[in-house]
Amino acid sequence: MRILLTGITGFIGSHTARLLLEQGHSIVALVRTPAKLAADLAAQVTVLRGDLSLFREPTLQLEEADVVIHLAAVVCAEKDADYDAVNYAAVADLLACIGRQSWKPKRLLFASSLAAAGPNPGGSGVHSEADEAQPVESYGRAKRAAELLVAQQPYPTTSFRPPIVLGPGDPATLTLFQMARRFVAPLPAGAPQQLSFVDVFDLAGAIAAMAADSSSEHRLYFTSSEQRITNHELIRAIAAVQGKRVLVLPVPRPLLYLAMRVATAFSAVTGVRNQLDEKQYRQMTEPSFVCTSARLTADTGWRATTTLHDCAARAAAGYAAAGLLPK
Repeated sequence: MRILLTGITGFIGSHTARLLLEQGHSIVALVRTPAKLAADLAAQVTVLRGDLSLFREPTLQLEEADVVIHLAAVVCAEKDADYDAVNYAAVADLLACIGRQSWKPKRLLFASSLAAAGPNPGGSGVHSEADEAQPVESYGRAKRAAELLVAQQPYPTTSFRPPIVLGPGDPATLTLFQMARRFVAPLPAGAPQQLSFVDVFDLAGAIAAMAADSSSEHRLYFTSSEQRITNHELIRAIAAVQGKRVLVLPVPRPLLYLAMRVATAFSAVTGVRNQLDEKQYRQMTEPSFVCTSARLTADTGWRATTTLHDCAARAAAGYAAAGLLPK
């Protein structure tokens, strides 16, 4: 297949591109900064130079693609409006651009998030695709709005919702690996948070499986390991694969809320990137974000096979190889 891919320089995008190339597909990749494109990928893909604003150009002619995979997104923003601008408005621009082309894809894949479904009601249970979406923060609301728009297109589409994604090269979870080396991990007080996760290599396999869907249906899937974990188990596994033990330090929720407000105000005044905005706060303090990928398994045969331990070990090895953690 010929694939138009956004987000190739990102964590999920780079791993997905490598798998698709191994499978024999050709890729046209939107690249804002060519210097950030890995050398092995640069040698194999056709580069479309530009950022997401390129899709607003009314005369833009895109090379025909069998499948469009939209992975580009922002997961940590300075202000709430940035989540909407990138995770909804830019998706609308892409869809409008495709609408102006003389061709239409056989399928478009949109990377949403478990955050679009929201936490499990009452702090228990397991999300399936039939559940009503109830996102609780700006990131999740933007992703959910984009899902609804994607599903209105006159060609087949798939929105997929990964939970926490772990693997080598992810800047978002590097903080957890660094924190686990300090022997004390501050986590929200109370019962451990229930979580789903997926290994990035398993997720890339899911994306490839969804891209091969030749049906005319609009699809919505969760893309998760069936192994359910807690935030305590996650940080302890991350410590263990580095030969460390970590003590969980319970932080009262009011103190976390105060820290979030202070960090948000500080970021607004100084322009420093906010590491604890409302999104992070809500995602840390909700009791449960758990989902099942049974529908995806039934439709495609895909199943996540990487355990938490193996996933954390591979991620730690990747950080060490990149010089981001001691070997």
